Amino acid sequence: MLRKFFIRALFIFFLAFSGNVLALTDPEPNPFTDLSEGEKVFEATVVEASDEVLSVVNSDEENFSSRMEAIFKYRDGAGPAAAAEFFAGDTVRILVNSAGVIIAAQNADLLLCDQNFYGWVREPTENSFTLETVDGKNFEVLIGKTTQFRDENSKILFGYSSRADDVVRIHGVINQNVGKIFTETFGAYVSLLAEDALQPFLDKIAKQKEEERARIEAELGKQKFSDVDIENPFFYAINFVANEKIAAGYAAGDFQPGKEINRAEFTKILVKTKFSDELETFEMPTESCFPDFEIDAWFASFVCFAKEKGILGGYPDGKFKPANPVNLAEAVTILVKSFEFSVEDNSNNEWFAPFLEKASKLEILPADFAEANENLTRGKMSELVMRAIKYERGELVDYLENNS
Repeated sequence: MLRKFFIRALFIFFLAFSGNVLALTDPEPNPFTDLSEGEKVFEATVVEASDEVLSVVNSDEENFSSRMEAIFKYRDGAGPAAAAEFFAGDTVRILVNSAGVIIAAQNADLLLCDQNFYGWVREPTENSFTLETVDGKNFEVLIGKTTQFRDENSKILFGYSSRADDVVRIHGVINQNVGKIFTETFGAYVSLLAEDALQPFLDKIAKQKEEERARIEAELGKQKFSDVDIENPFFYAINFVANEKIAAGYAAGDFQPGKEINRAEFTKILVKTKFSDELETFEMPTESCFPDFEIDAWFASFVCFAKEKGILGGYPDGKFKPANPVNLAEAVTILVKSFEFSVEDNSNNEWFAPFLEKASKLEILPADFAEANENLTRGKMSELVMRAIKYERGELVDYLENNS
């Protein structure tokens, strides 16, 4: 009797669980088709997204909003969303009624995964963990009550919670704009794998990276500028900074590697190279951060950002002197601070000595760049910046060995 009751209970539970999965995976009618009179569909950018409201602005600077609970959130072929997936800055396709109220929204930055994500669990909590993927990216994985955990044979695991360093495969919905993966939607799941299950994907990523390196090396071996041929000592470095969009040539097709670079130009290069994301949200002061240039100067945001970050300062008279040539001592100091390389105390040395010493120790500063007061040229700038980037990427040793 007890056995029959137990089997019946399991059967009822299975039906209930199956119904939940179907509710998550069954497609729904597409609200963006067969529009009613006065309804319009267009793309917009999310200004605010919370549990209560979604506000957007379109390309004509028109604002629209609605209560989140009244919005039918939809993805083609997948039905309404089961996760609160809208974030400020997302691109969305919205349906508004004749009164200008949002009645449906579709997130263009949200992708229904047609492939799996493989990697390791990092920093797990009750509701989320970080997925470190095999190709070195990190995503926040959001776990809900209906998230399915499975073993590598797709058997559902009950009572399982993620643990640090678990090897997993995730099928979910990803918002690339904010680096989040949702697993509480459309029957998505997290599968626990054996460590060796990652090897084919690690091998594939390694092969892709090697092919990309070979492609870049081939590109860097081509002459890009009319005045920089293979005999130029900075040929590779100049091609590198051009390829990375750090520095460009002039309209005539030349690079002018022997031309001196000034303090404003060098500061812009370093700030764009290291702090492009932070620069986007940097709030400029209402007045210029130095007395010798106006707040609307082309370089003002880069210099003021660098000053606020403690990367550079002015001269004893308080001026920045943006048009002055930057010398090696100044350039290496700005570079070392921008890349956040630690230096020893400089109390018994010239102010620039520990920065030159650090750059030299890391082999970012070539041995023949000896004169601290020598003005930096565009060619030498390219070599310094390239070496710093390669050091940061773990590529400098190989580069120096292959180019000695």
